[in-house]
Amino acid sequence: MTAITDGPLAGPSPGGTDTVAPDTFREAMTRFAASVTVVTAYDADRPVGCTATAVFSLTDRPPTMVVSLASTSGTLRHITAAGLFAVNVLPWRLRSLADRFARLPSGQRFEGVERTARFGAPLLTGAVAGLVCRVTRLVPLADHTLVVGEVLHAQTENEDPLVHYARRQTRPEA
Repeated sequence: MTAITDGPLAGPSPGGTDTVAPDTFREAMTRFAASVTVVTAYDADRPVGCTATAVFSLTDRPPTMVVSLASTSGTLRHITAAGLFAVNVLPWRLRSLADRFARLPSGQRFEGVERTARFGAPLLTGAVAGLVCRVTRLVPLADHTLVVGEVLHAQTENEDPLVHYARRQTRPEA
């Protein structure tokens, strides 16, 4: 790799119109392995949720998570109203929940799905990790909103997570 020490960087300028094509960008993003999560909240006493892979920890002081959701998402609307949400990292054995929470109408997603309520958010039974967060900031970016949350509760299970990589669901190789 060659280091540039003087002069402007070659290539498109930040925010310019010479950015990479969306298809090329999406293809590159398939090479980022990501845990598959279901982000949940309550609409009054009814649980709501959706599948998300754009989820990451920001810092551990204070413990903070960031979730990226489409700005038009119903789940985002309920998270905003509740001020609380949970991030549920799915295990390999519950991989069918990823499609369920991505494709079914919102009123059917929780049918037959075991869960518990912790600190005002639904946690899915059997999740590899479950984190309940209090919303501290909403950051609109392009067609998504970043939901920043301070972690109020965390629990883990010792099981292989479901991973999304190269447009397929898989589990980590030992």
